[in-house]
Amino acid sequence: MQHFRDLDIDHLRRLATRLFTDGHYLHADTVLEQLAELTAGDRAQIALRRAQIGMLSDRMSDVGEQLEIAREEYGLHVYFVGLEADMAIRKGDLAAAATSLRQLGRHARAEHLEGFDGDWYRVRERSAGLVPVDVEYPLPLFEVTVNGVSGRFVLDTGTGDCLLDSRFAGRAGVEPGPHDQASFAGGRLGHWQLARVDSLSIGGSYFEMLPAMISPLDMAFQHGFANSPVDGILGAGLLRAAGGVDIDYREAQFRLGSPGVTAAEPLWIAGPHYPLTPCQANGGPASSWFIDSGMSGIDLACSESAAKRHGAQALDGDIEAHGGGGALSAKAVRIRDFRHADLEYPELPAAVLPGFSLGRELGIRIGGIIGHDWLARHRVQLDYRNMQARISGEVSSD
Repeated sequence: MQHFRDLDIDHLRRLATRLFTDGHYLHADTVLEQLAELTAGDRAQIALRRAQIGMLSDRMSDVGEQLEIAREEYGLHVYFVGLEADMAIRKGDLAAAATSLRQLGRHARAEHLEGFDGDWYRVRERSAGLVPVDVEYPLPLFEVTVNGVSGRFVLDTGTGDCLLDSRFAGRAGVEPGPHDQASFAGGRLGHWQLARVDSLSIGGSYFEMLPAMISPLDMAFQHGFANSPVDGILGAGLLRAAGGVDIDYREAQFRLGSPGVTAAEPLWIAGPHYPLTPCQANGGPASSWFIDSGMSGIDLACSESAAKRHGAQALDGDIEAHGGGGALSAKAVRIRDFRHADLEYPELPAAVLPGFSLGRELGIRIGGIIGHDWLARHRVQLDYRNMQARISGEVSSD
């Protein structure tokens, strides 16, 4: 009987690993729950994985419950402390987040959070008003008001908190705070200053006490924005606070707020803010792809290892991508078949980013990046209330 029990346990372990690797996180969580009942020895390790799944699905109560189970064995582990910090940030428990960040040596970020005195991302007024965008640029531009000063922003789901250009921050009276390290797609590193925005309004919605970063953006957006400098970036943190976003690229407009999406594809949040959704490349198994609306010049991008896994075909020449970290030249490959839900595209070019290590940093398999140029053919609905994503070719009739 013990022999069959061991076989059941081994089977469940392999099944949970495969489901998690392929991005079927909730199915993996169900298997892990069964596995935890069968084996006491792996209980802490299983709990740590289930906490990670709770973060991906934005279920903070589940994360807290599983971290308590894993605390005795893993409480001092860097990964455990990182999960605690991310959980506290998403819950708005800034004091707890600062404590965990100091354990990780991230003193600038901890100091920044402590400056909010436990109160941030305050939604003073919520509106589903249309925000028109100017599509004559590599990334759509739209108007945002910061501390009463109007500026032209881009929407970047690959950025966490809002990022302000240094000159615009000065005009808007946003004081720069401590310096912190910045990381960008492709493995580039940089620095910015952390800050606090007292008020921000867009499309009839009004927010207060927002975390932000300040950095010169002229070099990052020198390609195609010569006649209209970018004053800032609206990041995924504000989208989550608003409940979601409905971007209709063909109609050149978007709305903040939950789009009320159900029965669509899962939306996952990896790390502090990265939005993921399942896609397939070249007929392989589904995997999680990072939705990066701020990376222009490309349809898709992936790491070198993912390109090999997808069986991507090398092309002559390079692709130049552009994002918050500036211009990036990358080797070009071809994805023969790319699918998301009912959408299917043959023969798409993709950029291979040698320094793209997001999957390794997050401990999950990332299929690649969905860039602006692919997203711009569609209507993109990210619903952070229901954790659903719908990307369709429909044109808004509003």
